[in-house]
Amino acid sequence: MELLTEKWWRRQLDPLLPGVFFWLVLIVVMSTQIAPAGRELTWEQALRRSVLSWTVWALLTPLIIKVDQWLPVSRDSLFKRFALHVPLSLFFTTIKQLLAGDVMALFLKSGPEQSIDSLTVSFKGTFQANVLAYWIVIFLYNIFEYQRHLKEHEIRTAELKRLASQARLEILRAQLHPHFLFNALNTISAHVERNPRTSRQMLEELEQLLRLSLEHSQEQEVPLAQEIAFVKHYLEIQKARFEERLTAMVEADRDILQALVPTFILQPIVENAVLYGMSPRLEKGSVEVRAWRDNGKLRMMVQDDGPGLPQGWDLDEGAGIGISNTRERLRQLYGDRDQTFEISSEPGKGVRVELSIPFRER
Repeated sequence: MELLTEKWWRRQLDPLLPGVFFWLVLIVVMSTQIAPAGRELTWEQALRRSVLSWTVWALLTPLIIKVDQWLPVSRDSLFKRFALHVPLSLFFTTIKQLLAGDVMALFLKSGPEQSIDSLTVSFKGTFQANVLAYWIVIFLYNIFEYQRHLKEHEIRTAELKRLASQARLEILRAQLHPHFLFNALNTISAHVERNPRTSRQMLEELEQLLRLSLEHSQEQEVPLAQEIAFVKHYLEIQKARFEERLTAMVEADRDILQALVPTFILQPIVENAVLYGMSPRLEKGSVEVRAWRDNGKLRMMVQDDGPGLPQGWDLDEGAGIGISNTRERLRQLYGDRDQTFEISSEPGKGVRVELSIPFRER
């Protein structure tokens, strides 16, 4: 907890020193400007005017930055972002000039230069200089954010490599561990004599499952079509294992099959749906897997109709290794804002797992 608090304060204070330095330099430089209306001022008087004037800018800067953070940041919206800053620069400059006029009148008792009067006078050159100052603020802030993003990306990449290695080990343990192979081979063995055709089909499914696991276990992302193929092979084996008790449906829109998804992102979720939705009961059950595109996001859902989660179950404390690892991989790949992972359940109505990631194709 203390470490998280320290990181939060560091993130808040990191841009403070460069910002203070920037405004101090600007105040000193702008104190050499010609006095308004041609009046002569001492350097001390000019410095006082500069301090008051640019302090108003400094106080407006957090609001400017907050507005900038609300604007779209995708590569396709750069021109739109620039176009929105044009009226924003005029708006904030006007606000600054009006506030600066009142501040001057209050602290310097320069009566004539108030509000509209100071704004009108500023069009002789000061207003344009302040528009330029707005763009300098935006430029420097975005440069700082870009550098911070690069550092975070380097840290995230290193952590992602560690998680990828852990995920590959977890995949081999969770998907191909002896328990799973034993169940699959035991089911095949049970059909060898009384239903050779079914046993051959299961062997083919197991072969495809093993092949896909080995082919893509080293890749961080794969097309959705490959992930869907893996899930289908896995469910075919489980359907043979449970015979007529398990029904499964896997659906994905044709135009999203080339969307990139984390390797084996659905498998632990589907495995949980079969394990906890089917194993505890003798009646028939179903597992549904769906994927679709929604406003620039790829959404995926796994639903079973089993007994549901226990009363008071909590995702943060009750999730097993597979689900916890899946959530962490999503965070590392897409951050906290660009992905979601939700689990909902009603007693007797099964468990529904939904996740979303940015839609992008290779």
